[in-house]
Amino acid sequence: MKKIHIKKISEINKEKLVKFYKKSFQFENGVLENFNWRYRLGFNECEPIVLIIDDQICGHAGLIPTNIKINETVHNAIWFTDFFINTDYRSEGYGKLLTEEWMKICPIQITLCNEESLRIFRKYNWINKKKFIRKVKFNNYLNIIPIFRNINYSNDLKYVDSLQYLELNNSTISKIIEVNDHNQVQQTSGILRDESWFKWRLIDCPYKKDIYILKIRDQYLITHLRFKKNLKILNIIYSSSNITPSVSNILLKFLKRNKIDLFAFISNQKGVFDNLIPGQKNLNFAFYSKDTNVLNNLSRNFNDIQYIDSDLDYII
Repeated sequence: MKKIHIKKISEINKEKLVKFYKKSFQFENGVLENFNWRYRLGFNECEPIVLIIDDQICGHAGLIPTNIKINETVHNAIWFTDFFINTDYRSEGYGKLLTEEWMKICPIQITLCNEESLRIFRKYNWINKKKFIRKVKFNNYLNIIPIFRNINYSNDLKYVDSLQYLELNNSTISKIIEVNDHNQVQQTSGILRDESWFKWRLIDCPYKKDIYILKIRDQYLITHLRFKKNLKILNIIYSSSNITPSVSNILLKFLKRNKIDLFAFISNQKGVFDNLIPGQKNLNFAFYSKDTNVLNNLSRNFNDIQYIDSDLDYII
């Protein structure tokens, strides 16, 4: 008879947990080891859970706690992330067991997920809306082809006209918060990005050395420079307003000067030919609540999700 337990990660030995993460997930070391930051432990008393079978970690259901605003009321919510069942225990009902326990943690659950995860969520009456798209702008399409690729690993960025570089510090964050607060007043529903949220996400971020804050006219852009599959990528993880063609053109000049292959961002504005562009992808925004009013608002009015809000910034 197998001994089966489901526990919070705070109840698990840290070394044992990190060993499991290294084996199960492909995160950069800074993100992998700083799971206190990754899962925002201590906020809203929500934390990931693990499946223990015969004293071994065999499954994991991660989460990122957040606050969302719905009709001027603040609610607790959690992002679903980092779900894993050991291959030896798949198709035996353990995924179902872990999912059902995870759904008890918080009354409002949201995720940006792939089709495989979506099939599971639909069994639990989650709603899915394809209202967001990951957009990609290439500096040079030839860089997609390995034989033409000449990657530049330098983090020493050169700036261009019409683009201002700002230090990542409390003063800069305060200016961004002021603009963000103004934007959120106009929204019926959305992620509540307040001072504590920005501090956690940026000031405490384990890879903040790779975060660059840019300003184009009155628009703030928080960016993350990363290297993946031999591509030099600039993720626009937060923008204080929509990325217009004129802003894109300035960013492309910046990319060209610094030999950055592409920049990517999440948008709720879809074009006719978006799906024909390499790297662009519709995102499944799925959510669940027993409260019909919450579901209706998430479906109709939840229109601003960016890389910075979930774990997408460091997993895709």
